[in-house]
Amino acid sequence: MRGTSLMIVSIMAVVAAAGGAQADDVREIGGSKQLFIDEGMVESMEEVRFTLNPAQRAGEVLRATEPWEAAGLGYVTVTEEGGRFQMWYSVWYWDPDIKGHWMDRLAYAESADGINWEKPRLGQYEFDGSTDNNLVAVGKCGYAHGGSVFIDPNAASPDEKYKMAFGDFYRVYPYPGCPQHTSISGAVSADGVHWQSIDTPHGLLFPSGGTDTQNVCFWDPHLERYVAYCRVNVYRKDDQGEPFRPASRRIGRSESKLFREFPRAVEIAAPDELDPGGAWGSGLYNSAATIYPFAPGVYLFFPSVHHYGSGLCEITFASSRDGVQLDRRFRQSYVPVDPGARHLGEQIGYSAYMGPGMVRVGDELWMYGVEHETPHNGRWYGRSVPGAVHRYRQRLDGFVSLDASGKAGTVTTKPFVLRGATLEINANASLAPAEPPGETGSSIIVELLDLDGNVLGASQPLHGDGVALRPVWGEGGNPAAHIGEPVRLRMRLDMAKLYAFQIVDAEPVPVPD
Repeated sequence: MRGTSLMIVSIMAVVAAAGGAQADDVREIGGSKQLFIDEGMVESMEEVRFTLNPAQRAGEVLRATEPWEAAGLGYVTVTEEGGRFQMWYSVWYWDPDIKGHWMDRLAYAESADGINWEKPRLGQYEFDGSTDNNLVAVGKCGYAHGGSVFIDPNAASPDEKYKMAFGDFYRVYPYPGCPQHTSISGAVSADGVHWQSIDTPHGLLFPSGGTDTQNVCFWDPHLERYVAYCRVNVYRKDDQGEPFRPASRRIGRSESKLFREFPRAVEIAAPDELDPGGAWGSGLYNSAATIYPFAPGVYLFFPSVHHYGSGLCEITFASSRDGVQLDRRFRQSYVPVDPGARHLGEQIGYSAYMGPGMVRVGDELWMYGVEHETPHNGRWYGRSVPGAVHRYRQRLDGFVSLDASGKAGTVTTKPFVLRGATLEINANASLAPAEPPGETGSSIIVELLDLDGNVLGASQPLHGDGVALRPVWGEGGNPAAHIGEPVRLRMRLDMAKLYAFQIVDAEPVPVPD
C-alpha cells in the first residue's frame, strides 16, 4: 500500500504542475496493454467506428469416431501449457433405459500442435464392459454435462492445479445410487486427467435449476476470487400464474473466495428486443466466459444466441470491464454460420457453441468450439448429433478495432502517466495501397499531447500490418523527455484499423497489498 500511496502522490504532483485535468482523471496504466474493445480508454474520436472482427474458420479438429460418442460431441475446453494441448469435451450416448434417454460424459484428448488430436485410452471409466476408452471418471454416476476446465494460478497445492465445473445428475435422475436433484459440481486434478470430486455434500458447487449449458469457472486475479458463470432460466407467467415455455435462457454469475461452495448465481445477461426473436423468442444458451490473459481488466464472452423459431444457435461476441456488465453492441455472428448449413423445413441445421478460453500461437489466438449439423431443438435431440469440434483463428487483441475508412479519422485516448518511452501499437495500416505512386495509402500518425492538447511530439506516418508496430518519432518529439508526465495519445488514422497500444518499457504499476 505504501508504494501505491507514493504513486498517487506522484500523479497528483505532476498533474498539479501541468495545471490540467484532476488527479483522478489521469490513469496509471504502466506497461499494461490497452484494448480498443469499447470506450474504456477513448476520450474522443472522429470519423472512426468500433468494428467487430469475426473469427476465421480453421477447420475441424475432432469428430465422433468411438462407440461411446455415438450420439455426437458436446461442449469443449482447450488449454495449452509448455507445448502440450489438452482438450476436454462432452460425448453423448443414447440409452433408452434412462429417463431423458441420453448420457453426457466427459472425454479427453491431447495434441502437440492444437490441430492433430489423439484420444488416449485412460482406463478410468467402464463403457460396455471395457475401460479401453478416453472417458474421464468424474461425477457421481459418470455423468458430466457441460464441463469446463481451467488451470488455477491460485491453486492451494499442485494436486489442485486443474479445476473443473460441470453439471451433475442432469436428465438422468431418478437413477440408482444417485442423488435426486440437479446441481453444478466441481473436481480438482494435478494433471487434468485424473480427477477428485471436491469435498462438499454431493460435490456440490452451487444449486441450479437446470445445468443444460456449459458451466464456466476461473480464478479472477483482479477480484482475487473464483468466478462462475452458469445458466439462469426465467419464465413468463399466464393469468393463472403458470409459466409459459420455453424458458428464457440467460447468463448467471456467482463468485467465491474458495473453490468449494458458491452462492446461488445472479442473472447478469438476458436476450432483448435486438436479438432475432426478441426478449422471449431468443435465448443466451451459454457464456464461454473468458478472462483475457493478455490485457488486464478485459473479460470476453461468446454466448450462443438461440433462435427459438428456427433452432439456429449462432456464436456471438460480448465484452466487459468487470465481468458483470456485458457490452453486447454487436449482434452479428462472431463465428460465421456454416454457409453449407441445411434448411430442414423452417429450421436450420446448424448450432454452435464456443468453448471458454483461448490459446496464443505466435501472433494469433486459437479458440475451439463445437458445431452441430442439426437445429438445437429438433427431434434429433440426444439421439444423433452429427458435428465436430472446430478451431477458430483470431488476430492477437483483434476482436474489436477502431476503423477509419473512406475518411481520415482521429482517436484521442484518456490521459495517463507516461512511464516509458517505447510505444507499440497493434494496427493494420496496409488496407489501401499507395496508388498512384506518390500517394501515402493507409497510414497512422501518432501524436503525444499534454493535458491541454498541445502536441509534444509526432511520429512519421506508420504503414504496415502488425501486432507490435513502433512509431518513429519526428525531430524533437522523443517521448523519453516526458516520462513521468500526464499525457494523451492522438492517433490519426487513414484507411486503417487500430486494435490496441502498449508502453512496453514502462515501469510496473504497484499493486495494493
